[in-house]
Amino acid sequence: MSTYPNFTSLDEVVSYLNAAGPDSNSNYTVYGLPISSASVQSRVDHANKYVSSLALSLLEGSGDPRLSSGELAALNLACLGVLVTVVGGSLVGAYDYFLGDMRIARSSPYASAIKAAMAGFQADAKANMANLTLGVASANAKLGRIP
Repeated sequence: MSTYPNFTSLDEVVSYLNAAGPDSNSNYTVYGLPISSASVQSRVDHANKYVSSLALSLLEGSGDPRLSSGELAALNLACLGVLVTVVGGSLVGAYDYFLGDMRIARSSPYASAIKAAMAGFQADAKANMANLTLGVASANAKLGRIP
């Protein structure tokens, strides 16, 4: 059991990614690619720890207006982590090869969809992280001296 706040959960990430499963082996399927529930949970835990490290006082029920940004940032980070894990670092060209004049491209439609999803999660994560840390950055700017 994690001691970090739960900004997102395994169920929320699975639902947001529209993943199928779990199957009899506790694996999910994202864009037709399998990933274990333990791997998804690991990405969820990492995202929760990361967001918690940025805003230690951000807790459920605290009334902090940044809570929604923290929850969205954790969801985006976890989804991005799952997609990176599921593709195993190979997107474009990994399954494309030539046999003489014949090109075999198994990954093109999926690669485009996964790349677009990753870009979207990355942009959303950046925006939510900016909203989450905006108060801290503003406070630091006021304390610094400008030569």
